[in-house]
Amino acid sequence: MVYTPPTRKATISGRDVLQELDRRLVGDLSFDGGKILGSMCSSPHPVASLAFSRALECNIGDEGLVPGLAELERESCTLLGSWWGNSEVAGRIVTGGTEANILALWTAKIRADSEKVEVLLPSTAHYSFDKAASLMGLSLVRIPADASGRVRLDLLEAAVGTHTLAVIGIAGTTDWGAVDDVEALAAIALRHGLYFHLDASFGGFVLPFLSQAGYPGGASWPEGLSSLTADPHKMGRGPIPSGMILWKDSILARTTATDVHYLSGGRLKQNTVVGTRSGAAVAAVWAVMNHLGTEGYTDIVREAMELTSFLILALAEIPGVDCVLPRPAMNVVGVRAKHMPTPLLVTKLREKGWALSSWEHSFRIVLMPHVSRASLQLFLTDLQEATG
Repeated sequence: MVYTPPTRKATISGRDVLQELDRRLVGDLSFDGGKILGSMCSSPHPVASLAFSRALECNIGDEGLVPGLAELERESCTLLGSWWGNSEVAGRIVTGGTEANILALWTAKIRADSEKVEVLLPSTAHYSFDKAASLMGLSLVRIPADASGRVRLDLLEAAVGTHTLAVIGIAGTTDWGAVDDVEALAAIALRHGLYFHLDASFGGFVLPFLSQAGYPGGASWPEGLSSLTADPHKMGRGPIPSGMILWKDSILARTTATDVHYLSGGRLKQNTVVGTRSGAAVAAVWAVMNHLGTEGYTDIVREAMELTSFLILALAEIPGVDCVLPRPAMNVVGVRAKHMPTPLLVTKLREKGWALSSWEHSFRIVLMPHVSRASLQLFLTDLQEATG
C-alpha cells in the first residue's frame, strides 16, 4: 500500500492509519532490541503502562475534576521525599528534568533580590539550566569539576559574590554519572544564604537504594537543600515523559503559584510551568512507585550495579579502551579510546547498530533495566573488533 495523505475532505480508516504508523516506525530503535546502551531512559514497567492507560483523558492541571489523582500526586512526592530523608516535601509530577530545573530556578529568582542573577553550577550541569537562564535573564557561572567528575567545592565557594542567586549540585552527571558532595554544597548554601537545588534527574531513583543493594553511596536531604529534581522515566521505571520536582516544604512550593479562576473543577493555585498536565503520568508514577517500593527499587539498582561491575571488568580486558572512572558512583560507565579518536570509535560502533551517547573524549554506557548481560557481551565483541 502506498500512503496517500488525506485531502481536506477525505478520511482514512483507523486500521489503515495504524498500519501506516507501524510502517513508518519500523526502523526506530526500541529498548527491547538490546542495542540502546547510551540512554538514561528505559521501557516503562508494565504496571506503569497499564496505569497510564487508565487516566489518558485526565488533566491534573485541573485538580478539582480529579481529586483522586491529585491525592496520588501528593502521595508520590511524599514517598520519594521519604526515600531522600524528608517527608515534609511538597512536589509535582512534571514532564522531566528540564521543567523541574526551570521551576527550581524560577522559585529561587522570585524569592531573591532583583540584583541576584548569578547561578553557580558545575561545568557538568545539564543544558536545561542554559534554557532556564535564557528564559529568566540569569547568568551561569560554571565551576570546573575534579578528576572524579565532581564539582570543585573550593572554587565554587570562592565564586560566591553579592550577585549570587543559587547553587546547583548534580547527583548523576549526564556524562559519567558522577555525584557531587551534596552535604558540602548544602553547607555552602547555608553559610551564604543561597538557594540550593540538586539535579538528581538520574540519581533520584538510584541513590536512595545503593546501600541496601550492597554498594557505597546513599541519599539524604540535608539542611540547606531547597529543592530536588528526580525523573521517574529514568531509573524509576515510569512512563516517558515523567519528572518530579520536590521543594523542601509547602511554603517554598507556593512561591511560583498563580491563581487560576476559570478551571472547571474550581479556582486553584498552579505552581508549574505548564497548565495542562498529564494525569496519566501521575497515575503511572504512583502505581509503579507503590508496586516496586523500597524492595523493588533496591533489586533494580542491585542488578544495574552488578552489570556495571561486569562491564568494568570486561572493558579491562580490551586493550584499546579504558574506563574514565575506575569506580563509577552509579550505573553509568564512561569509556574512552586509547589509540584512535573516540568519535571515530563511536562511529564504528554506531555502524554496527549500537546507540551510544558520546562526547569529544569519551562515550557513555548506561546500565538501565532494559540492558542485559547478553547484549553487553555482543557489544563487547563488536567493541574489541572496532578497536583491533
